[in-house]
Amino acid sequence: MRSLAKTSGLSRLLLFAAITLNTPVLLAEDNPPAGDAMAGQALAAKKCYRCHGNNGVSDDPDTPHLAAQNPAYLLKQMHDYKLKIREDKNMYKRVRRLSEQQMADIAAWFAWQVLPETDPELKKQTKVPEMVTKGDKQRDIPPCMLCHGVDGKTVGGEIPSLAGQSADYLIYTMQNFKDGSRANDPGGIVQGFLKKLSDTEIEALAVYFAHMGGRE
Repeated sequence: MRSLAKTSGLSRLLLFAAITLNTPVLLAEDNPPAGDAMAGQALAAKKCYRCHGNNGVSDDPDTPHLAAQNPAYLLKQMHDYKLKIREDKNMYKRVRRLSEQQMADIAAWFAWQVLPETDPELKKQTKVPEMVTKGDKQRDIPPCMLCHGVDGKTVGGEIPSLAGQSADYLIYTMQNFKDGSRANDPGGIVQGFLKKLSDTEIEALAVYFAHMGGRE
């Protein structure tokens, strides 16, 4: 049997997709609780609004929008912060005492919100990078759209939507995966691909997906 490191980028991506699309978030319970958006609204107002806004739309380009984000992805990130799989002191303080139900409720609330559209003319004029639609066979990098969609909207599972996030935040996040300071992607799949990209390529992808917002 070939090791994961020796398999092709596409094979690793298909394995990643199989894991994230078919496996529920690894929580303390076998089955994650269904989220209650109305209960999540009150929790978000208490725990999240200072950075992410009551409706999940952040005023800070360094802070991600949570509005209309994939709830399974949000739930996984809160769980990773709580277990310190993903390190951030402020986020740990916010989620450490939350129950699985409360985290599911917060995820449901933000998923229910709408991320405003970007300028339609800007969106129309933005060229799709080949990395999104074709990837790079020579470097064994599959196209981004297999997981994130050609317009930056998730295909499901625990995969995040990228459309409408600020370019600054997307660059920051991709660079963190590239240098290993963020490593909570299953099997290191995202890290492996991003290590092969130049800073210029990362910036181009970030600008493209930022211009593809919003989400609902």
